[in-house]
Amino acid sequence: MFHPNHVYGKMRRSFAKLLSVTVVACFAGASTVHAQSSVIAVDVYNKKIHVEAGGNLKRPVGGLTKMATALVALDWSEATKVPLNTLATVSPEALQIAGMNPLQLVPGDQITLRDLLYASMMSSDNVAATTLALFVGQDINYRRGRTGDPLAAFVTEMNYLAAREGMVNTKFTNPHGLENSRSVPYSTAADMARLSMYAISRAPFRFYTNQKTRNITVLRGGQPVSVPMQNTNALLGVGMIDGIKTGNTPRSGGCVIVSEERRGTIAKENGREVLYRHRMVTVVLGSADPFAETQGLLQQAWGVYDGWLQSGRPVTDAKQLLSGF
Repeated sequence: MFHPNHVYGKMRRSFAKLLSVTVVACFAGASTVHAQSSVIAVDVYNKKIHVEAGGNLKRPVGGLTKMATALVALDWSEATKVPLNTLATVSPEALQIAGMNPLQLVPGDQITLRDLLYASMMSSDNVAATTLALFVGQDINYRRGRTGDPLAAFVTEMNYLAAREGMVNTKFTNPHGLENSRSVPYSTAADMARLSMYAISRAPFRFYTNQKTRNITVLRGGQPVSVPMQNTNALLGVGMIDGIKTGNTPRSGGCVIVSEERRGTIAKENGREVLYRHRMVTVVLGSADPFAETQGLLQQAWGVYDGWLQSGRPVTDAKQLLSGF
């Protein structure tokens, strides 16, 4: 049963094992790391930072904000048992949001929560993200017996999520990531890595980010309209990259988070064969060429990671792990 006083009351108990990582940075001066950008590369299974530059610098993160939007919506759906095939109606308020509206949604359009998630994550549609947040925020207020602003209620949950994941240098002010509020939203490369660790632990979330194209359905005047979408992540499918999100606003610059898993390796320990899995998450914020920088950062991070494995995976300082950084 959904907790009437705090949307994350139940979720905290359900996901008690969430990110509690500590990390030490490896400062490698590769040419792929641009002076104006903030970057971090962390391996998922050890939570070890392998490359970092400006990882704790607060800055706008643009459409990467929608990762938090999607996660709050998914956690809410799981806690309340409201199915994602539920229809939401696009309101005039959602259309007041400037920026990306690749679906060309108009007031009165109806679209499932599931397709709003696809639109938010794949095409970074601001109207879709706002429509999703309004629907979920209104339900949260209803369950709490409140009549306040549904967007404010939703953004509060985004910040609860950030706090839960140890994102101490993050403030969300809206569900879409545009810097159009009096208080400008911000985060850091390290904090977005923390959010990414939780995101990729959620199988439903990965499903919304690892498809290059998809058709979704909009009910317009009661008639279904099929709308094709293209994922904004140009690196999806390059090598073994399978996510996660892009963002780009005038103040954030180019931002990309990717996840890549390499083939596992088998080693013998105490006479038994043990399978070791290898996955890297990289965050690039404020880049003039985020896709090229991400590819260089990934190559650099895997090189550092391989050397770290060969040396016995030493951790000599808590700051080498994400939760201690």
